[in-house]
Amino acid sequence: MAGAVAICLPMVPGVLNGNITAVTAGTRLLIAIVICWVGGSILTSIIDRYSTESRRSHVMKMLANARRTGPADGDPGTPRGGPSGEAER
Repeated sequence: MAGAVAICLPMVPGVLNGNITAVTAGTRLLIAIVICWVGGSILTSIIDRYSTESRRSHVMKMLANARRTGPADGDPGTPRGGPSGEAER
């Protein structure tokens, strides 16, 4: 909304002088709001896409690191026998 107001701000003197009608000014403001909304939606989708990729990359690095180092000793959530679930004998 602030972007649309900033875009339409130069037309205020024309409205006050009577050179631009209120209907024309309102129409221009409505068009500016729609344009700013579409631009904001595109920008948000781009940022969201990069954020998702960044999170996915971070998780993949954490998984690769966990596979390399193995489970921590004494971790109650992992079976002692490894991935097959068999206990040591």
